[in-house]
Amino acid sequence: MNSKFFDNILQLAKAILMGIVYGFYDLIPIKKKQRDEPIEQNDVSWKKYFKYPEWRYFVVREFIAQIVIVLLLLIIVRTTVGEFRYIPSESMLPTLKIGDKLFVEKITRLLGKEYQRGDIVIFFPPPKANNGNEVIQNDPFSIFTRLSGLPFLKQPEAYIKRLIAKGGDTVEVISGDGVYVNDEKIIEPYHEGSLDFVAQYNFGPFTVPEDHVLVLGDNRNFSYDGHYWGFLPENRIIGRAAFLIYRDLKANLNK
Repeated sequence: MNSKFFDNILQLAKAILMGIVYGFYDLIPIKKKQRDEPIEQNDVSWKKYFKYPEWRYFVVREFIAQIVIVLLLLIIVRTTVGEFRYIPSESMLPTLKIGDKLFVEKITRLLGKEYQRGDIVIFFPPPKANNGNEVIQNDPFSIFTRLSGLPFLKQPEAYIKRLIAKGGDTVEVISGDGVYVNDEKIIEPYHEGSLDFVAQYNFGPFTVPEDHVLVLGDNRNFSYDGHYWGFLPENRIIGRAAFLIYRDLKANLNK
């Protein structure tokens, strides 16, 4: 019995490994032969999947192959096209509200283009913004978690802010007045003309280091952003907010 049990475990492990291989193979754009099914042994009912080990291994193999295909396509899309994010705080009011769901595009960076001043970007916070702790871990499981974005896996924390200045720019925030980049006051129509969102603090003047950016929340006085923890390395940017997917209008009207 022990020998049979271990043989079943070995065959199951083999089916799982073959499923992974077939999953990668199925994504290769070449003409392929249809994989042979086990002999039915004169049994066409669903019970064959339980009665005959070869059928169980076949189902496991093909099921794993389909999972691999879905995961690979998901990773490719998230890496090259974009992903979905939601707004957890009030730091981007009045532009974005709590619970808003956005599509974050990554095609801009894929094409080698730079993000522009005024873009809303999503990024992994630097250690200075997270009590000295690094949110990006590079062990295999953490990498898979980031790439796949599966909802049942704990994702590293990400922030969303507006890109105000880029490497080489001189930036200054004047309390009650606004933001100046290279000695010119920037126009911020997204504040809807309300002084409630104008910064009530002074910052700078500073020159943004190369390969860094300054990001601020639109809700200047209630945003944990670059004026607290400094400049953001460009390589920590995940993508650019492209468009709004969903907003709970009823919830916002009741406020």
